[in-house]
Amino acid sequence: MNSFLNSISNLFTVSATPAQDCDDRYLAESVDIYDLERRMRQVDSGQHYLYAVGTSGAFMR
Repeated sequence: MNSFLNSISNLFTVSATPAQDCDDRYLAESVDIYDLERRMRQVDSGQHYLYAVGTSGAFMR
């Protein structure tokens, strides 16, 4: 029963990774200066979260 409650609790646990680290990783994945500038504009406007899709197809932050 305890492991079941831990599993449910883990579903609602907030990620320990701060938003700044996520933004930095997103910017580091840029392939050239133009891609970096585009990504920087998206981060500044808050739009890059709309486009961040994980390998499983789930939206990630």
